[in-house]
Amino acid sequence: MQENKQEYYSPVEKRMLQFFYSQFYAPLILAIDKKDVRLNAVSYSYLISAIRDGYVQYKDGEFTGKYNARISRELSQFATYDRRSNTWHGRPSPDVLVAAIYAEGKRKEIISRMNTALDVCSQNVEKNISTLSLGDNLPMSIMQGDIRQDLYKIGVMPEISAGVEKKLRQEYTENQQINIKNWQDEQIQRLRDMVQNYQTTGTDGSLQQMIQEEYNISANKAHFLARQETGLFFSKLSMNRASESGVRRYKWSTSHDEKVRESHRLLNGRIIDFDNPPVVDQRTGRRAHAGEDYNCRCQKIWVLD
Repeated sequence: MQENKQEYYSPVEKRMLQFFYSQFYAPLILAIDKKDVRLNAVSYSYLISAIRDGYVQYKDGEFTGKYNARISRELSQFATYDRRSNTWHGRPSPDVLVAAIYAEGKRKEIISRMNTALDVCSQNVEKNISTLSLGDNLPMSIMQGDIRQDLYKIGVMPEISAGVEKKLRQEYTENQQINIKNWQDEQIQRLRDMVQNYQTTGTDGSLQQMIQEEYNISANKAHFLARQETGLFFSKLSMNRASESGVRRYKWSTSHDEKVRESHRLLNGRIIDFDNPPVVDQRTGRRAHAGEDYNCRCQKIWVLD
């Protein structure tokens, strides 16, 4: 039985995520992480601290943002509260005004640096993708060992030449490079939207949270691409080795649980010819072998004629 194991795709997933971090997130973090020189207030103020950190904004006599009891107490000393708009209105003291000017300048500088970093990313990422050799991260010896062990059960012992292995690794790399190229514009646009969101509604704390959320999305993408493409690769590799050993058919076997999609459930137990993959999507007519469809956990049981 053939299955796409985590140990097959996890090295690729790790390398891909390292690439995403270096290309998209490291430049952003560097842009944000520039030394922040703060102005000292005459005495400690919760309001000034909130303004500096972006939780409260001031413009043209109006305070907006998030207030706790201590901040509201300070605001009430010179401003009036509007419940309908959740805003405070009043003329601030000079140190509060200076803090607001500083905070606005800091926000604009961070936004400018982040946008510049994303412009550079957009220009360089495709060039850098071409240097990403993900096929070299495939644990081919482990895969080959599992294939040999599986085929040995029916009395055959396949081997693979160094030339064929090199070609397969290169094809895998090229396929993954295409996958990342197809996704990069979406990723950069998401990050640009994040910067825009920070510009209009965000705080320093929420910016860190937004970056973490985007990074989690990138991590999920790395997991999906590594798992999906490696599953397809392993299926083709195992069928190639089986074919070289005289095996031309297999029995489709599902995971036998509630997650199995209906089209795959109907294929369970069927004998499939290598040259005639079955229809796995009746709506589109798409064909695929066991283990090659999106998130497919089905396996092949070799049939030796």
